[in-house]
Amino acid sequence: MNATHLASKPSVEDRPDEALLRRSDEILSAAVELFARQGFAATEVQQIADRANVGKGTVYRHFVNKDKLFLAAADLGLRRLKDAVNQSAEGQPLDRLRAGVVAFLQFFREHPEFVDLMIQERAHFRDRQSPTFFGRKDDEMTCRWRDEFNDLIRQGVLRPLPVEHLMDFIEQSLFGAVLVHFLGQRDPAMAASGDRVADLILNGIAVS
Repeated sequence: MNATHLASKPSVEDRPDEALLRRSDEILSAAVELFARQGFAATEVQQIADRANVGKGTVYRHFVNKDKLFLAAADLGLRRLKDAVNQSAEGQPLDRLRAGVVAFLQFFREHPEFVDLMIQERAHFRDRQSPTFFGRKDDEMTCRWRDEFNDLIRQGVLRPLPVEHLMDFIEQSLFGAVLVHFLGQRDPAMAASGDRVADLILNGIAVS
């Protein structure tokens, strides 16, 4: 083998970061599908590798064990949820808030597999202080919406309540709606009625 051939042979270090991220997301997509369908305990890493068309060793090079793989799969759902909500947020602050509510519910209507993972995470990782989908106080999206709420309060659009209380209420209302429809196996169209949910959250039920 000559020196020219050796120099032209690609190495792991030469791979673009995008290719590594794409392979990681392919593994995670396979993991999401199988964890949601079969459950965490019944899913083997080899099954995920087969579904992603990679070797089992490749899975372990990206994720050190099945626990880490599951949590990364759940985090993929959170990343996609954030993207969906952020992409919807246009217009005036109150319009952005309404659009964010609709996009949140629409995301889980289209991706119920992440509701499965949300429930499984609670069952198998009960000792986690901060579950993947709940209680995030300092991530980028939470900080952004905290600023939005502060602006709406200053404008007199929202009642002057503590911002954290408002955000907790909306988070609990939205996740509650998702879980009730998912566990009750209701018509998905009902869960996607984001405008109705947004009206109740933003306007309440009492006549002012």
